[in-house]
Amino acid sequence: VIDVEDTGPGIPQELMHKIFDPLVTTKQTGTGLGLSSCKTIVEQHHGKITVTNNPTRFTIKLPKKQQTS
Repeated sequence: VIDVEDTGPGIPQELMHKIFDPLVTTKQTGTGLGLSSCKTIVEQHHGKITVTNNPTRFTIKLPKKQQTS
């Protein structure tokens, strides 16, 4: 489990349900591809990324590598 938390102003509530969609951004010069790319990479590794607000915290859960005999 990896948690990343910040102390910024948070994510506007109206964006929370689509924060991982491509082209969604809160920045004037942002592309909106960062969190979408993160989600894709995490899911390719059979993991999950979630977000909570106030404070903003992203949690990444990745499966343990299976031991081979």
